[in-house]
Parts: sequence; C-alpha cells; structure tokens
Amino acid sequence: MFQYSSDGDLHLFADSVVSFVGKLVDDSIPKVIVRSFPNQKPWVDKTIRDALSARTAAYNEGLTSGNMEPYKSASYGVRRASTLYSLGLYAESEALF
Repeated sequence: MFQYSSDGDLHLFADSVVSFVGKLVDDSIPKVIVRSFPNQKPWVDKTIRDALSARTAAYNEGLTSGNMEPYKSASYGVRRASTLYSLGLYAESEALF
C-alpha cells in the first residue's frame, strides 16, 4: 500500500509508514494527563505519609512532655516504611525479568 504510493522514494515511503504507525498509536492508546508537583516525590505513598505524620505528631508531643522516645521510634518507622517500599519496588522489578 505505501510502496505504490511512494513511487520508489525511500524517504517518502519511510515517512508514510512512520506517520501511519503514529496515527494507529494515537487512535488506540488512551491519553491520560498525569499531574505531578515538585514537592510530591514519586516514592512517597500512603504508608510513608502516615509514618511522616506520626513522626511529626510524636515530635510535637515530645516537645511538650520532654520525652523524645516516641519520636525516636517514629523516626525509625519512617525509615522502615521507606525501606519496605524500596524493597517492594525491587521485588516487582525482579519479577519482570
């Protein structure tokens, strides 16, 4: 189909094929708008956000009471949550190969 319309011109043939494939991709794959904000990191999911808010609450409570042990354990919780998230990503990538 493209070969006859290009009259032997290789550049016109390649351009026609690439344009046709691009049209097929545009028609068959739905477009989704992904909004990203500079202050939202892609690795921060709900578990990490919850751990961060628990750490902030423990810090504020520790300032008033003078006991910073809950803050220390909450800080370890944030580190643990981020490590578990990264290990989960590693396991997912290993499963692909």
